[in-house]
Amino acid sequence: MSRRRNRRRSPWWTKLCLIAGLVLVITSTGVYAGTVAVADKVNNSVAQDDLLGDGNGRNTEHDSRVTGPIDMLLAGSDMRKSWKSSGELPRTDSIMWLHIPASLDHAYLLSIPRDLEVTIPVDKHTGKGGETTKINASFPDGMKDVNDIKGGMQSLHATVQQLTGADFTMAALVNWDGFKAITAELGGVTLCVDKTFTSTQPSLGHHTFQKGCHHYDADMALALVRERYAYNDSDYGRQRMQQQFIKQILKRATSAGVLTNPSKIDKVIGAAGKALTMDLNGYQVVDLVLALRKISPDSITTLQIAHTTLQDGNEGVVQPVDDQLFKALRTDKVDDLLLSHPELVSKGEGTGKSAG
Repeated sequence: MSRRRNRRRSPWWTKLCLIAGLVLVITSTGVYAGTVAVADKVNNSVAQDDLLGDGNGRNTEHDSRVTGPIDMLLAGSDMRKSWKSSGELPRTDSIMWLHIPASLDHAYLLSIPRDLEVTIPVDKHTGKGGETTKINASFPDGMKDVNDIKGGMQSLHATVQQLTGADFTMAALVNWDGFKAITAELGGVTLCVDKTFTSTQPSLGHHTFQKGCHHYDADMALALVRERYAYNDSDYGRQRMQQQFIKQILKRATSAGVLTNPSKIDKVIGAAGKALTMDLNGYQVVDLVLALRKISPDSITTLQIAHTTLQDGNEGVVQPVDDQLFKALRTDKVDDLLLSHPELVSKGEGTGKSAG
């Protein structure tokens, strides 16, 4: 496969420009300083492992010039520190498919509902699976113990691949709580909601989020992103909020106040590195950042699948449109499909139930 070498121009020049779970690459790489020392710090800040189960984790090395298209499986886990002692296995609160066409200048981010009902393949390592249930159950089905995130991601990958037919070449797993440290280092983030609503989370004391755009600190931002039952459309409202959060994190991370502050960049890289595990198919983080330097938050189109609520309360796909969407992503025909199915574009902020 032919690859083009991307030349860097000046120090602190390359912006964080990935999306969604790529946030990891983004926030974890911040800016590329063009020096061996900084490049090594960026590359070493994020753990790499064989998350896809294809043997192409950190031990696979090749030419550093990344070419497209790129299909990355992104997952956010609800792992909590207390689970290390209890042994409880985590699930994935968010599952996304990041597709970057061969041009490497824009991207599509598809959220897959965690309650989507699918048949989970039997995991060859644990023997679990084989049942028809929520897709996020595939993650713990692949785990031998609470530390086995590689097994969890490999099981999730097999399940999403079976559903979509996607040929994923990269993957990333982030602990949503890890975003708290990243958000804190960035000084918080601005998020918007369509109307005033009261949170269902007891830990917030049923806090009321006001309509409009407001700047939130790390704790409140994560609480808003993890909110689910306050939305009229449940998990789909949360998906839109997660997508919005990712874009806003990227905008914040690429702002002048961060890009021109080496100390801030160093702290953001450190925070991101603790929250992320990636499988970059043998590439280094800096290689990917350089390749995706043309992508900005505004060049990311967020998508949602067509869905229907089943009798058991889970979500089901709607055919043939969802298979058409999956095929469009695989074949770089998304824009053509959206002409006839504009409803597949995620629009608006989180729409909550009215307060009071």
